[in-house]
Amino acid sequence: MPFEYTEITDPLHKQNREQNGEEDYIMVRAKQYTDIPVSTPNWQPPAHCFTTRFHRYEKVLLETKVYSDDVWVASYPKSGTTWCQEMVWLICNDLNFDTAQAESLHTRFPFLDVSLIHDTQLSSFDRVQQTKRPRFIKTHLPVSMLPKSYWSIKPKTVYIRRNPKSVAVSYFHHSRRIFYRGTMDCFVRSFMREHQFYSPYHAHVIEYYALNSCDNMLYLSYEEMKRNLPSVVTKVCQFFGKSYSDSQLQPLYEHLSFASMRENKACNYEDPNVPRNDGNRFIRKGELESWREELTPELIDMLDQWTLENTPHYEHRKLFE
Repeated sequence: MPFEYTEITDPLHKQNREQNGEEDYIMVRAKQYTDIPVSTPNWQPPAHCFTTRFHRYEKVLLETKVYSDDVWVASYPKSGTTWCQEMVWLICNDLNFDTAQAESLHTRFPFLDVSLIHDTQLSSFDRVQQTKRPRFIKTHLPVSMLPKSYWSIKPKTVYIRRNPKSVAVSYFHHSRRIFYRGTMDCFVRSFMREHQFYSPYHAHVIEYYALNSCDNMLYLSYEEMKRNLPSVVTKVCQFFGKSYSDSQLQPLYEHLSFASMRENKACNYEDPNVPRNDGNRFIRKGELESWREELTPELIDMLDQWTLENTPHYEHRKLFE
């Protein structure tokens, strides 16, 4: 078997699942990872949190075809993925704003592994395979669970990370839109116990960072995009071998502004495959450190301590600032 499955026996998880409407989660660990060029000595992948649907798709996931002209954007959930996708798609498609406005992002840039989270009419893996090349693919999969051929084909991939406190708050609000009935406090504590989709969070970020020396990888941060978007755009253009004048890029900066993204129906989408329980927007605040307004001092201290405990190497701590 390529994966090892472990039941979550934590009593608090079981209690929270029943009270807060969470699904039946399971921890999944990849057993075949020797081809993955993670630079960490003696690296072994941890188990990650998924629903029990993972059993159903493990084979098709591993056997998903990967092509050299694919473009991937990877992240832990709620790390600025949508923003990064829109930037990457436009840079790679000659700043074609007309198509970007006319076609939804989830059509232009399908989410490979969404079927691992919830049922869809068409398997997300089939949907990606039917997408016309060159394909743009979104994933939240950790490095140990990417398709087998990914490591031999090595498609261009952009990874985006985000401060853990911002992720926790954004992930809570996202989950509330879909199924979650618990409080912020309860959700954040569950997040720190690694009992949310794709967790453990720190391992997800650090393992992709350990691939940063690979020619096909570009590593970005949400905070970097907020503080100096033109600098990030320059990096992405260089990564994909694209060149634009300042006058050509100015409309891109405006298009990628938070005000524009928030009103852009193609990005601020309501995926018909995703059930919703209220009308909250997919794109919320887009501010740095807005977590200060929503997290209690106790939760902030707990999240900071959690990060220290999960970053024994000092060089990794800068990833979570």
